[in-house]
Amino acid sequence: MHTKLRVRLLCIFCLSFFLGVGSGHGAGLSDAFFDAEACAKNVRKSPQKAKLRSNWTQCIDKYQGVYRQDPRGPWAAGSLFNSGMLYVDLARISRSDSDKKSAVDAFEQLQKKFPSSGYRDRASAELQKLNAPDQPPEDASARQVSRGTPVPPAKAAEGKTSEKKSPPPAALSTGTREQYLKADACFRKLRGISPTENSRREWMLCIGRFHNAYLEDPAGPLAAQSLYQEGILYYQLHKRLKFDSDLRAAREDFEKIVAEFSDNPYAAKATKELQSMPRTRVTPESAAKRPAAVPPVAGETVPPAMPGAGPAAEPRKPGPDEVGLAVVQDLRHWSNPNYTRVVVYLDRETDFVHHLLKKDPAMDKPPRLYVDLSNSTLGDGSQKSIPINDDLLSNARAARYTLDSVRVVVDIKSFDTYKVFSLRDPFRLVIDVWGRNGSLQAAQEQGAQTVEPPPGAALDRSRKVPRGALARQLALGVRRIVVDPGHGGKDFGAPGFIPGVHEKDVVLEVAKRVARKIRDELGLEAVLTRSDDRYLTLEERTAFANTRGADLFVSIHTNASRDPRAYGTETYFLNLATDDESIRVAAMENATSTKNISDLHSILNDLLKNAKINESSRLAEVVQYALVKNLNRRGYDRIKDKGVKQAPFYVLLGARMPSILVESSFISNREECRLLTTAGYQEHLAESIVEGIRSYIREINPTAFDGPTPGSPGPG
Repeated sequence: MHTKLRVRLLCIFCLSFFLGVGSGHGAGLSDAFFDAEACAKNVRKSPQKAKLRSNWTQCIDKYQGVYRQDPRGPWAAGSLFNSGMLYVDLARISRSDSDKKSAVDAFEQLQKKFPSSGYRDRASAELQKLNAPDQPPEDASARQVSRGTPVPPAKAAEGKTSEKKSPPPAALSTGTREQYLKADACFRKLRGISPTENSRREWMLCIGRFHNAYLEDPAGPLAAQSLYQEGILYYQLHKRLKFDSDLRAAREDFEKIVAEFSDNPYAAKATKELQSMPRTRVTPESAAKRPAAVPPVAGETVPPAMPGAGPAAEPRKPGPDEVGLAVVQDLRHWSNPNYTRVVVYLDRETDFVHHLLKKDPAMDKPPRLYVDLSNSTLGDGSQKSIPINDDLLSNARAARYTLDSVRVVVDIKSFDTYKVFSLRDPFRLVIDVWGRNGSLQAAQEQGAQTVEPPPGAALDRSRKVPRGALARQLALGVRRIVVDPGHGGKDFGAPGFIPGVHEKDVVLEVAKRVARKIRDELGLEAVLTRSDDRYLTLEERTAFANTRGADLFVSIHTNASRDPRAYGTETYFLNLATDDESIRVAAMENATSTKNISDLHSILNDLLKNAKINESSRLAEVVQYALVKNLNRRGYDRIKDKGVKQAPFYVLLGARMPSILVESSFISNREECRLLTTAGYQEHLAESIVEGIRSYIREINPTAFDGPTPGSPGPG
């Protein structure tokens, strides 16, 4: 045993020596590099320091000093690039041509002396931006300085910054070595174990150990290798068990290696793995089928209606002009008299623009909203026209507009406002159209003339409610609550620490209990988005709540983390994310990457104007408070209050009522996973959520629940 350990330690020592980190000279340069990096970070974070030129030049001198000491060493390319980026930031503030020229000189020197370095492409991207004509004299960074906020790192072409780029590896620490040896031993044991739901626990244990080795020294010589092994394990799990969450985790590990360790040999390996990964949910057969081209329509007229069913066309291969185009696969819609959501599904991301055409009486044309999708075509079997015929829209249809574009047209009867935005993984386009008084008209048509319902309320004829109770409920302002059990069907959600336990099953049980308690204890109507194990898209869940005229929307989930020690409860409402943890959770629940969540902020800036942010925030606060208080009162002594947070969740986008997402507990934690599988804990979670809803309604109307509770005997 001791002999084997000595052999391993010798191998790791040789690795450290091979990477050039064993010498005292290398260690001294690494310290100097990190000192320069800390200097740059402090200047960028401090609005006061950023105003003084001497603070910027001091950091630049530190980087250039590292380069001069070893112009061909492992720290030289990074030092040149980071000094150039500091000059870029400084030029934006000073507006000095000399600072801009100094940045150009640094990047050109890097390209010339280090043609094989991973920094070369990043320097090239910065040079293109610096040499581009008509550069504005002042960008967001300079404006932020004038407002007294810190200057962020300058963005590179791929969204990377000098702070995010990890330098060459430093000396290997004892803690890192021990963590990696544990992970490597675990990995070797897995060679004889096939990934199954029962063996998943062993695989997750090894993944956690490699992640701990990475966390021990995120910039060390074994960081990229640890992330790579972690990604390989996730990818092997996905290949066998087909969980989307495993594929996303593997992709994020490999992307992190490529972004932060571009000079490391494992960056090339990670790139190769990324190229082998499936990018879309489209089968190659369906992607290869394309319809015959439709001649473009001149001017701004709407493309002609799609021809009726005729003889089946001969299957054909895509033409030269169609290779690489995004394929419109399907159109779907959800509607009620006051709201319609149309979703266009594509097999890959593409650009789009939308326009509203006014009514044209001369040509007997109604108002039309159209969206042009660039670099797109129609796939065989996609639904090219869907009849809607509600109070707002007549129909929606898609047709090829030019050889490489598709136009989606929505014929409008009447509307108040509309929004068009896109979601990712898979890419889809969402068109929301809202009317004015449709819900009130629908309620009156259903026989509720004696009581004027609140906005958004529509009566359910299938549920009989005593007349007195109905009047009391309508006075509350909250009558119908949609409860959304997350995930379902092919979407398993997060895997539990216990083999065979999945988020989709746990949250369905909790949601059913919440719905029952809302009916029995609050006397209100509760509707589940799903009552069994079926798959629903995220945009379908919000559309469900809108079309049912819900007054509240509560989506129930369990949290998960790669760190099995993480535990606690938190509640979210829709808004811009304010921290990395919120972005991570949103990416996990949205089934997308953290980069996509950051990009979503631009969409939210517009959508949030009509969202009920204040009401949702308050609902989240009272539900989170009730969860922690009630569970502690029930004797659970490890209930961690992770608080109320905000993040951009797809499932809450476009909701017209106060909406929250509850991360009830960590299914990845040993103890909380065990609790989540017990009927008692599920009942207490439901009890706490309903108590929070009760408190929210009482804030709206303090006398809401005065008098006999539902089911209790009346007086006399």
